[in-house]
Amino acid sequence: MTMTCEDIVRLISLMLSIIAIVTSSVTSWYVFLISRREKNYADLDTLYLQLLKSALEHPNFVNPSYTVDYDNMFKDEDLWRYKTYAYIAWNICETIYDRKDNKTLFETWEPVIVAENKLHRKWFDALENHHKFKDSFRKYVRDNPNLPQEYKADPNTK
Repeated sequence: MTMTCEDIVRLISLMLSIIAIVTSSVTSWYVFLISRREKNYADLDTLYLQLLKSALEHPNFVNPSYTVDYDNMFKDEDLWRYKTYAYIAWNICETIYDRKDNKTLFETWEPVIVAENKLHRKWFDALENHHKFKDSFRKYVRDNPNLPQEYKADPNTK
């Protein structure tokens, strides 16, 4: 069987169409992944910025001298507010943990987990709060050597 010039043109056209489809599919997938990564970063950035703004309004919520002994240092509504603040902080940490499969994103945001652990670990370890987090996240916090269970306030903090 011999190919005519018309058959060769059709074959080349078909091959170019297949190459164009594959190229556009790969490009679309790449753009999707980049967009998703940027959205994940922006979402975490927005959540954490809101938490930090709240800390400016309630500076004792990020004062280790208070947070290590929150049950005694905060009273009435302030105790309720602190517990809510700590819950929000740990909830953001769990969201970061949930995105650990994205290595770059997790590497960028893991220091937030370390920082919030230093401030609110006592709240996290309270039995009354265990049900608020997935077992896998609690295990990550418990077993991670970068997240020590410290209940000591910095003596230089007032």
